[in-house]
Amino acid sequence: MIDEIRAVLTAKASALVRRSAADMAALIHHDFIYVTAGGRTLTRADYIDVFCASDKVAYRSQTVSDLEVRKFEGFTVATMVLDDQLVLDGREVTATFNSIYVFTKPDGRWLWAAGQAMRPAPP
Repeated sequence: MIDEIRAVLTAKASALVRRSAADMAALIHHDFIYVTAGGRTLTRADYIDVFCASDKVAYRSQTVSDLEVRKFEGFTVATMVLDDQLVLDGREVTATFNSIYVFTKPDGRWLWAAGQAMRPAPP
């Protein structure tokens, strides 16, 4: 199962870098909800708009480490560290986030249903 979730995360990172709204939409559940590290809540349409369609954000890369996956009845939770390289409003940004994602598999295919990102606590 962890390899299947990792494959979804790899496809998500690829869609971000390629700015492919169609590929991102195929990975996200229609009732998706996401809370950014800045505290903003995004729907599926919001997420795709902000990260794939708008000119405000352009990902260079996103890598996943420390991936842990736990299966529950009806859903799966993944925690991870995301290392992002992106351009935000014209400036280069490198950032690390602790993230928690919820996945569901309604029709035999994993879909990203919810998530939250946060900056790691200072040491």
